[in-house]
Amino acid sequence: MRSGGTPMNRTWRAQSRSQAMARALAWVAVAGAPLLGLLSLAGWAVFAHSPWPEAAGMPMTAPRTGVALVLGGVALGLYLPTRPSRARRRLSSLCAVGMCLIACISLLQEVAGLPPALESFLARTFGVLSATILPSPLTPLSVLFLGSALLLPDRAGTRQVWRDALVVAALLVALLGFNGLLLGPLFASGGESLPPRRGMGLYTALGVLLLGVGLLCARPERGLAGRITRDTLGGFLARRLVPVAILGPSLLGAALSLLSLEGMLGREAKLPIFATLLSAGGAVLVLLSARALDTLEAGRRRATAALEASEARYRGLLETTPEPLLIVDPEGLLRFVNTEAERVFGHPRESLLGREVELLVPEGLFGGRSLGGLSNARAMHGLRADGTRVPLEARLRQVPGPEGGSLLAVLRDVTERERATDRLRAAHEEAEVQRGLLQAVLNHAPVGVLFIDPEQGTLVSNPFAETLLGPLPARAKRGSYLSRLRHPDGRPMKMEELPSSRAAKSGEVVGPVEVQLVRPDGRTTPVLITAAPVLGPQGEQRGVVVTGHDLTPHRELERLREEYVSLISHDLRNPLQGITLRASMLLRALKERHLAREELLTDAILRNVAWMSSMIEELLEGSRLESRRIELRRERTDVARFLEDVLERDVPPDLRERFRLEVTTPLPMTWVDARRLERVLSNLLGNAAKYGPPDKPVVVRASSREGWVVVSVRDEGPGLAREDTEHVFDKYYRTRQGSASDTQGLGLGLYICRLIIEAHGGHIWVESEPGRGATFCFSVPTAPKDPASPEPPLLPEGPGSKGIT
Repeated sequence: MRSGGTPMNRTWRAQSRSQAMARALAWVAVAGAPLLGLLSLAGWAVFAHSPWPEAAGMPMTAPRTGVALVLGGVALGLYLPTRPSRARRRLSSLCAVGMCLIACISLLQEVAGLPPALESFLARTFGVLSATILPSPLTPLSVLFLGSALLLPDRAGTRQVWRDALVVAALLVALLGFNGLLLGPLFASGGESLPPRRGMGLYTALGVLLLGVGLLCARPERGLAGRITRDTLGGFLARRLVPVAILGPSLLGAALSLLSLEGMLGREAKLPIFATLLSAGGAVLVLLSARALDTLEAGRRRATAALEASEARYRGLLETTPEPLLIVDPEGLLRFVNTEAERVFGHPRESLLGREVELLVPEGLFGGRSLGGLSNARAMHGLRADGTRVPLEARLRQVPGPEGGSLLAVLRDVTERERATDRLRAAHEEAEVQRGLLQAVLNHAPVGVLFIDPEQGTLVSNPFAETLLGPLPARAKRGSYLSRLRHPDGRPMKMEELPSSRAAKSGEVVGPVEVQLVRPDGRTTPVLITAAPVLGPQGEQRGVVVTGHDLTPHRELERLREEYVSLISHDLRNPLQGITLRASMLLRALKERHLAREELLTDAILRNVAWMSSMIEELLEGSRLESRRIELRRERTDVARFLEDVLERDVPPDLRERFRLEVTTPLPMTWVDARRLERVLSNLLGNAAKYGPPDKPVVVRASSREGWVVVSVRDEGPGLAREDTEHVFDKYYRTRQGSASDTQGLGLGLYICRLIIEAHGGHIWVESEPGRGATFCFSVPTAPKDPASPEPPLLPEGPGSKGIT
């Protein structure tokens, strides 16, 4: 069934309700006619006569007629499908031939009698009564007509007309026999049926009527049945009046016969009553027809009102649509222009109606350029009232009408779209330029770049990455190089340990991380890797980009620098030791001879030599710390006692009153290299004493926080600018407001402090504001740092503070 409730036949064509009822009636005939024939044959087989009601003094159905009814029902059932198979058609035709043969035998027996051999065959087949009980002459006629109709090919046209004529003839003959059976006893003087003493049996009449109606309804979409089932005024009236006109007299006669049998009507009253009731039935038919016409007229009015409302809605839709609409007649004249077309073209609507469409579209609706992707769509230019051109996109559709129809043109002003297209084209060209630039940078960059798609598991690399990793397959998969990656200590890396995996999981930048890469030739290359997620326009993760920097040249430069620094420092220390020894001997000799001026000069030489020795020592210490060639000698240390000892040893006696030690929380025993930590603290104390005012204290504060010891040194000096706090722990850095004495250093003191604290696994930072002093802080773990331990705590940072890790 379709959604609207319309039934479908086996060819999936829509059927009306009337056609569906007609086919249902045909199936009733297929079941009813054979049933009546079988009842008749059963009566002859069991009782040697036809069963009730034909045995009650009424004409009987002959056995051969029962066989004809069964054959007719089977033939109709096989014929009923819309497209029966070839076997079905052949079997149906064979049953129809059997009907025609029985009808011909009956007609031959009626006209000239049967040959003795045929009489003997019928007696043996149907019993002795088959020869004495002859069917009514109406029966073989109707059966012959039906059999012939079933034998005609199932095609529309002339054959359909002949089939309908044969079926109607059979129905008329059967109706004559049926009415003779019912009305004969009512009006005949002897109470006999029509024809006298040879009336059609009740089963025969009903069976032939059912077969005739079923054959008409077998194809309800064409022929006479198609006229009756059609959804037209004629079909509407036929469906209501034909059944009443055909069955009305028969039912009326049956009612009068029943009354006559019961003795309730006299013979002289039968005909007047029948005529009166027949007139009343005619009047009822007229009234029913009038009622049907009234119903149709009311439906027509409703349809007209609905059509007018639909037209109003359609016109309102055309008027309010946001696109210009034109309706052009076959002569190319404008018949309708909506409000949007008025606005776009600038012409009043009244001046456009009846004018040529070329007034608005000079090249015509079928000019311009055809848009292949759209049906009946064209790109063209319109002309406004002020003479300016407007780019248009037109879609054309034929609108059927009584005078050949018209053309509906739906126009669209594509000015903004063309501008957007131009902008998009320019953006695309710019994107191509940028893409080419990026591709050139990636192809020639001395850094390996990989793009990894975590969902598909594929990766794309630039030439330098392939130089590092070796040739990769055309569609390399993520993890194909995992077996060649090692931790700095030589352990193999797992997939979840890769910076790309961590960046894809966390959505944050990971690195730089140093790994060891085993190259195809077996050499090991240190690589510094950074992984960053690539985000889409909506913030979704599209992949991970990994950059790898070959550290081999950097390591070689570091090695050369360390060798150079060590060589220079070693070569400088030996002469300085000799200068120090001889200058010391000279100083003693000058003191013995009381040469004060020469003594001062020699003392200056010794101070400068000491200064140079300290700078050389700083260079060596910084080089060793940078190369991680030193090993911390950690010992369990009482930090509070350690701080007291440092203040006692490293602070001159005349400055000790300025320094104050504060231990805010109990301090646990801490594993540190006391000698190098003393160097850090001594540097911080010296800076505080140098830059702090002589009358202001320097506070050394120590506290413990969740496995960390935090030490701070605060002075009340001029403080540091923000740009200084960001770089004060950098190598060779000097502050801008430094004093003249600062120029004697190399700028390595705080840098070495940072390297020592980081070697302990801690942090060092400064908190300062100009004019408010400075606080230098560092934190060290109470135990050797575990990779899973939390980050060290930082003191609250004030403006201008900087944490260094």
